[in-house]
Amino acid sequence: MIIKCTICKKTVEYSQNLSKKQIKVLKFIQDYQQKNNKTPSFREIAKGLNYQTPSNVFRMIDTLIDKQYIQKRPYSARSFVILKALPCA
Repeated sequence: MIIKCTICKKTVEYSQNLSKKQIKVLKFIQDYQQKNNKTPSFREIAKGLNYQTPSNVFRMIDTLIDKQYIQKRPYSARSFVILKALPCA
């Protein structure tokens, strides 16, 4: 899969075990965190990716946690920690 970096505008080949939707969610979290110095909420992710409801985001986040790309601190809002960032070329 080819990913375009929003920061440097270069493209990079990425062949990990993530689907396109999971990559979009992870990329959105990374970009949001860089721009705002905080992680997005589930509703902000859903709105930013044009999902109808945040339930799709919950599923994607659970999958990313299972695949150990992000971690969520318990009992804390906006608590995503990126363990494996998408590469920037």
